[in-house]
Amino acid sequence: MLLIHSPSIPNRLLYITDLMVTKILGIEVRLTASPEEFTGYDGPKFSYANTMISDGLFIEASGFLFDIDLTFQDVTSDVVDGVPVIFKSVDPLSALPFDPFAAAFYMVSRYEEYQPLRKDSFGRYPATESIAWKCKFLDIPVVHKWAAMLEQLLLKHLPQLKFVHRRYNFVPTIDIDHAWCYLGRTLSRTMGGFGRSLAQGRFREIHGRFKTLTGLAPDPYDTYAYINSVQEPYGVLPLWFILFADYGTNDNNVTVTSRSFHRLLRELDRYGSVGIHPSLSSNKHFEKLEDEYDGLCDVLNRDVTISRQHFLKISWPKTYRNLIQFGITDDYSMGYASHIGFRAGIAIPFRFFDLARDEITNLMIHPVAVMDVTLKDYLRLNKVESLEKIESMINTIRSIGGEFVSLWHNESLSGTGHWRGWKEVYEKMVAMAST
Repeated sequence: MLLIHSPSIPNRLLYITDLMVTKILGIEVRLTASPEEFTGYDGPKFSYANTMISDGLFIEASGFLFDIDLTFQDVTSDVVDGVPVIFKSVDPLSALPFDPFAAAFYMVSRYEEYQPLRKDSFGRYPATESIAWKCKFLDIPVVHKWAAMLEQLLLKHLPQLKFVHRRYNFVPTIDIDHAWCYLGRTLSRTMGGFGRSLAQGRFREIHGRFKTLTGLAPDPYDTYAYINSVQEPYGVLPLWFILFADYGTNDNNVTVTSRSFHRLLRELDRYGSVGIHPSLSSNKHFEKLEDEYDGLCDVLNRDVTISRQHFLKISWPKTYRNLIQFGITDDYSMGYASHIGFRAGIAIPFRFFDLARDEITNLMIHPVAVMDVTLKDYLRLNKVESLEKIESMINTIRSIGGEFVSLWHNESLSGTGHWRGWKEVYEKMVAMAST
């Protein structure tokens, strides 16, 4: 067991030492505020404080983890041994030139997203506002890099420690914003669709809608059997996130009362696991989230425990607090729509730390590594360029024993419209990520 001495043991320090030392490095750790216990301990140990209290291994604490208030942090970046770092040390006696625990906590708690900030048109925190993007380390899992620097330090000074590293795993996820392209809609919405297509001269669309509604052709977005067929050879089951919301401007799935829709959801739940995809409007209206969650649970005849926010919209800390109220245990919203990379600087699941309440929660956050819409629509990459980005992300996450979470949509695998040819990208991604 590794003993860490600190002048006090706030929740922030408990949380981040458990994540970095236990979860990432695989070392059992205990913290103590007792100088006597620390001095008398014969096992591996180091002190974490603003000044050295005794001979031995010492890492300077910036003080950030001992402050329970939410205050503006003027965080700057530097480079140490080729790795970007924040919260640089000033004490020359510190064994590391930066505070790895403060740095990691700042990233995974999403401290910067609690600050006054500019938002995009959907009310989301833009990647371009983040320190990771501004300091050019968004594509680097810096928390793992900092943990590796800590590991090297401990190996040098405390060689009796035995590290147990995590194993890589792949989690494919599918968002279902539109269960079908033409089916499952009310008569008024169907006729409105015909009318819009006619007014805009989209005659091929009119023909496709007619053939689908008359049973002459399958619905283009009915790609569920295909998705299962791609993943089945690798023994990987998908997570399906369902937009189960009333029709609205940005939330326009099929009619939630549709019996065919309900049958589809129950079928998907047999081949993977179905989770809630809370609507954009539910971020502002708690009662809508309640209706959506209860409705989906009723259809599946079980409690739903996984979620991903529509449009990846997270409002800190309200979004996660709301999910906890409904018994959600795992959320898969931690990513940027506009950029691939590591929004929280980490590639393994981690607990949501409620900064405003100074509270460690049991809600597990699973970072999203790459999304189809990010590659094609935001970054405007072609299929070859997209596969290069995907392969790079997989290799990076595999090298640190992380969790590669992919985000695709059933409609992007339809092989139609501007998604023509992207089935091949998905198939190659699954093969690369699974082997």
